[in-house]
Amino acid sequence: MARTTVLWKEGMHFCTHVESGELMCDESSEIGKAYPSAPELLMASLGSCIGSVLVYFSTRHDIDLEGMRIDLDWKMAERPHRIGEIRVAVGVPRALRKEQISTLARVAHSCLIHNTLTHPPQIDLKLSSADS
Repeated sequence: MARTTVLWKEGMHFCTHVESGELMCDESSEIGKAYPSAPELLMASLGSCIGSVLVYFSTRHDIDLEGMRIDLDWKMAERPHRIGEIRVAVGVPRALRKEQISTLARVAHSCLIHNTLTHPPQIDLKLSSADS
């Protein structure tokens, strides 16, 4: 199993340690936050994952995606509090054939993060303290 460790720093700032390094997350609602929020990082993960599978596929099939842009629009929902809607728009500044577009759309839907969101994992949460 892979491991990610999140440490609370101060206020609503958290430092996440992963194998390749660390990043900060800011869960405050203050304007001008110091770091991205967890939902923003989730969108970054989804967009990067979609981009990576598209680049991998297009490189193998000689499709030029240089300048590709991935925009993710999302909004919150309640009961339970969560991200309730995500719209992803992938733009390529070159003409592509219809069959290339449909194939690339299928490929984009196959990324790890997309699959994780559409097939949620089992989450086993345990809380411990110094005396347990």
